[in-house]
Amino acid sequence: MTSRARVRTALLATVVVTSCLAGCGSGADAPDGPGPAGAGPERPGAGDDELVVDALPLDAPVVLDPVPDGLRLEQVGIAPPNTVPQDFEPSRATLYGDPALADTLDGPVLLVGTSSGSAQIGGPGRDVPGEEVDLGGRTGKVVRDADRTWVVLEGNDFVEFVVGRGIDEDDLVAAARGADFASATATLAPDAVPAGLEPLVAGGPPDGPGAGPGEYLSLRGDSAWIAVVAVRADPRLAALWGFWVDDATGTVVRAEPGSVGVLRGTYLGGPAAPGRVWAEDGMVVAAVVTLDGAGEGEALLDQVVENLRVGTAEEFEAMRRLVLDRPPTPDELGCGLDGGFVSGAGGDRRWAFALAPNSLAGLDEWTTCYMEFTNGSGGGGTIYPPPPVGELVVEVNGSTDLGTGTGYTILGGVAPPGTARVTVTTADGRTLEAQLADVGPRPGERVWGAFDARPPLPPGGPPLTVTAYDAAGAVLRSVPG
Repeated sequence: MTSRARVRTALLATVVVTSCLAGCGSGADAPDGPGPAGAGPERPGAGDDELVVDALPLDAPVVLDPVPDGLRLEQVGIAPPNTVPQDFEPSRATLYGDPALADTLDGPVLLVGTSSGSAQIGGPGRDVPGEEVDLGGRTGKVVRDADRTWVVLEGNDFVEFVVGRGIDEDDLVAAARGADFASATATLAPDAVPAGLEPLVAGGPPDGPGAGPGEYLSLRGDSAWIAVVAVRADPRLAALWGFWVDDATGTVVRAEPGSVGVLRGTYLGGPAAPGRVWAEDGMVVAAVVTLDGAGEGEALLDQVVENLRVGTAEEFEAMRRLVLDRPPTPDELGCGLDGGFVSGAGGDRRWAFALAPNSLAGLDEWTTCYMEFTNGSGGGGTIYPPPPVGELVVEVNGSTDLGTGTGYTILGGVAPPGTARVTVTTADGRTLEAQLADVGPRPGERVWGAFDARPPLPPGGPPLTVTAYDAAGAVLRSVPG
């Protein structure tokens, strides 16, 4: 971001507040179709001889300096160059529009795309009511949402869609009948394209702005979740990303023509969250805030935008360490267990473990939850009946069978009353100090947890030993005993 950054960020703060006060959170007053050509700033047009515009890794990282008070960084990610196989073809959406318009999004527009993955499904939402239509052997659903209309085909774990603004509904249904969703780049058959439109740009992700090979930041406050995505790309990608924003005429963002309003149908920020998209200095950037209720989110978003700038690799690493060196919170674990919680951070690993009586079965069952946050290892949990008071409970990656699993391992359990220290001795002789919660599921007990990058299990021998000590250093319990 250039030397004009301070001027641009001050302008953006004004734009965001004004736009959202005008109703960007609800979409109730959204226009029925596109705005008049020439109204608002002239955003980058999508048309060109080359249809495909792929996002690329940034030349230099974007840093947030400083992180605003009231927010904490939860994720900091950037894809380095040369990590994608040469023969890999990413999934893309195709945007159709009027090639005569300098600002593609000023006119009628249609996007054909796909969405996959149970945690990242774009579109209007599976529970939104719609009218069933025959799409030539498949059944689709027509859904009207603010200024756009969707024709959606749902699968078990994916969605295919044609969505348009300012397009006749019958033409959208006809387009969906001629859509090719099998190729990596979703397109329409030539005879299915509505009159006056042409394919103008194809790019990804196919279901709204997303990190792809670029940079992704997420932050959380007491009542807001904020995400920022930045990629290196031709400015025309901002037209495809900007389609997802309720802004038919365009809005100035950081002294550049952009799109400001509610993002609709994207997994970034949920089905409808205030956001903006713009192109700047060889980058295409999207920012969105999901409000949790208290109304502070947009003010915090203004501060995040103001504090964004291009930085160095060393500054990016310092920002990444703000996340990696901070033990996760119960909110980040997200299990909602009202009981013992422990977490830790070290190197490039962050983990958390929680255990509490089952909210339905009470003391007759225990519920556990664990997560490894920084290596894509994920997490899980389990439910099991508690042993008698005084025993040392040990589970590994959610199992009380100590011989299960290899690789990165989250250990946890319950230490008996009187415990002041818990250690884990690994199969290769290392000693780990466990974290101890102040409480446990029953009086006197304490929840404990530890993390280990465990080597392969030795044949025939125990993979680890867990020992609980009292304040004087005497052994209370050891497993295996």
